[in-house]
Amino acid sequence: MKTSLSLISISFLTLFALEVGSCQRIQSSASVVSNTYSATWDTLNANDKQLLDKIEKAAFEFFWNGVNPNTGLGDASPTIPDRVSIATEGFALSAICIADTRGWISHQQAYQRVLLILNSFYRDTTNSNDFYVRGYKGLFYHFVSIATGQRFGNSEVSTIDSGMLMAGVLQCMEHFKGTAVDTLARELYLDADWTAFLTSGGGIAGQWTPENGFSGEFTGYNEYILVYLLALGSPTHPIPATSWSVWASTYRYINPYGTGAFLTPGGSFNPDAYLYQFPACWFDFSGIKDNYADYWQNAVNALTVNRRFCISWAQRNSADTLLWGWTACDGENGYLGYGVSFNGTVAPSAVAASLPFVPTLALPTLVYMYDKYSNKIWSPYGFTDSFNPKENWYDTGYTGIDEGNMVLMMENFRSGGVWNEFMKITYIQTALQKAGFHRTRP
Repeated sequence: MKTSLSLISISFLTLFALEVGSCQRIQSSASVVSNTYSATWDTLNANDKQLLDKIEKAAFEFFWNGVNPNTGLGDASPTIPDRVSIATEGFALSAICIADTRGWISHQQAYQRVLLILNSFYRDTTNSNDFYVRGYKGLFYHFVSIATGQRFGNSEVSTIDSGMLMAGVLQCMEHFKGTAVDTLARELYLDADWTAFLTSGGGIAGQWTPENGFSGEFTGYNEYILVYLLALGSPTHPIPATSWSVWASTYRYINPYGTGAFLTPGGSFNPDAYLYQFPACWFDFSGIKDNYADYWQNAVNALTVNRRFCISWAQRNSADTLLWGWTACDGENGYLGYGVSFNGTVAPSAVAASLPFVPTLALPTLVYMYDKYSNKIWSPYGFTDSFNPKENWYDTGYTGIDEGNMVLMMENFRSGGVWNEFMKITYIQTALQKAGFHRTRP
């Protein structure tokens, strides 16, 4: 990887100029925004607004269709029949709130679907025949059966996937305040016993299985920032404030191009986009920081490097130099998770979810993806998960967490809609206070 980095010779500004000048549509889109930090939805032209709305709404449809009518759980493009990730359900809950606000579905439709999903996770101990999703200590198995709620295969009770579920649950609590959804969502969050997953060192274990117990405490920056904050804010089972320091003290910065340092797990060069986007789907880090990092600027720097590296890779490998979006996603030979070397596979969701952070870098690429590749990567739910033109491989399916990342972050760019609801929640305000966050600007 160090050898690859040393080969990069074209400057960031030159690469951006090449990208913008290569396509008339991209040039017109980029011309309406001034810089990475000031572009907003209101500054975009009508064509770009129409396209972004089309992408966001199509991705929402992924969560609305293909669900089990009895449980509300589902995956519109399952890689394995009758299996769904609980993280996908967290994104689904927030996506439904967005669709309600946008008028894509009626308020009553949104309410009834959310109530059905929440009821599927709630265990009524007074009813022996009650359907409920299985888990441990108020958290849930990573993958469960859509029809039965049972643990799927040997999957683990996952703290990060439960965290993304709980983030969606909390937004529904705020969105439907004063209703049965509010009550049910609150009970689910209060029932989550985060303290049961504390390790002897004060961190949070990544998983639990009945076969092997607890394992997988993660250190160094990653998406688990979401778990720690949700665990800090719990009024019933809060982890100690010192756990935040245990976690954050392991942060490691890198600055591969000298253009701005950012955090990665263990300080390795893997600026996968989801690391910076998933927590920010719900937490608005703009204008706040703790004693360890400015998480907004951290994401800006990381995503800028993500783009720069992808384009440099493409130049060295005779691939499309106008594409970027390195993240965990589907690959030609299986899922490409964290730590897998970049091979030219990019995900439209990674670019779309970068809009709040680096809009003048994300928007031209998103438009270009649609203009050049939509005949190969556009299906009923919008962009498919990923593609690799160098290998002539184009995914035909979707990944729920990537679809959700796209819907939520596009809405945050558009209106701040998820942030506006989520950041109001008392539990979230408490969590940020315990972690030592303070405001740096209005």
